[in-house]
Amino acid sequence: MVSSLGFDMGLVQRSRGGDALRHSAYVCGGSARLANRSVVDFSTRNDVVAAFVMGPEGAPAWIADCSQLWKRAVAAEKRANAQEARLFELTIPRSIPKEYWEELARHVARAFVAEGMVVQVGIHCPLASDGDINPHAHFMATMREIVDGEFSPTKARHWNKIFHGAAKAFRAKIAEMLNNFCRMKGVDCQVDARSNVARGLPPAEVRLPHWHTLHYKRTGQKTKSMEQRDKERAARAEVARLEEECRKLERDLEEAREDARLASAVYAPSAPSPKMATAVRNAAKQARQQETFGTPMMAQVSTDPVLPRPHSGP
Repeated sequence: MVSSLGFDMGLVQRSRGGDALRHSAYVCGGSARLANRSVVDFSTRNDVVAAFVMGPEGAPAWIADCSQLWKRAVAAEKRANAQEARLFELTIPRSIPKEYWEELARHVARAFVAEGMVVQVGIHCPLASDGDINPHAHFMATMREIVDGEFSPTKARHWNKIFHGAAKAFRAKIAEMLNNFCRMKGVDCQVDARSNVARGLPPAEVRLPHWHTLHYKRTGQKTKSMEQRDKERAARAEVARLEEECRKLERDLEEAREDARLASAVYAPSAPSPKMATAVRNAAKQARQQETFGTPMMAQVSTDPVLPRPHSGP
């Protein structure tokens, strides 16, 4: 069965309250001290399956330490509204066995590493709203290349052409990678990068990057995207309620029609059986024959008898 590709892209943006150190701690299920000296701690999470860092060949050893990696990455960004990291989230189809999750995540991460990015990866598996597992992989990529053991003083703007205005092509590439991986492992799973609308399906709920949730937890205020998502959820719930009500009315109408049909069958005069109809026709035919040919011919008898005349003569 072909399912939709679950893949989202985002950014850690200072202008929206994003913090790469905080997000890194969330991805790996660890803790971090932020620039304002506050500490965030996600070490109590029990849904982190695996966490690791991948970098290009020749990258320095310090990239393996998430704290060192993102302290240096954040320090390289001087602007107050800088973008500190790129974010990607891949939903792992439930049909893929757990033993392949980390290998799949590394397989996808190589697509970023091949471009020169350093990528932190975290595989999470919380419970979904339906009570089943929700495995997914977080990818957190640097905005700069490493040159001579340090982050480059200039951003790698040539990476923009991979993402800006090319989201559909990039999603198609990720879907192809996932499908190739499943074929290689003999896993019966296929994903389609097209939108639900393009596939003739109802539109799926917009999945927001996790920084929206972090912003809400920190400030108590929902972002505009969260408010829009909640409105859409309420609208979908109302549509689902109305559809269920329509289905119930249709069932009630069908039951009423069936009751009316049964009532008509009980009170309507029953049609004669073929044998009875044949007997009735034969009896009518015999009656018509007797009427035409079977009546006996009665002799005409005068009611005025003629008396014999007397003989004449002497």
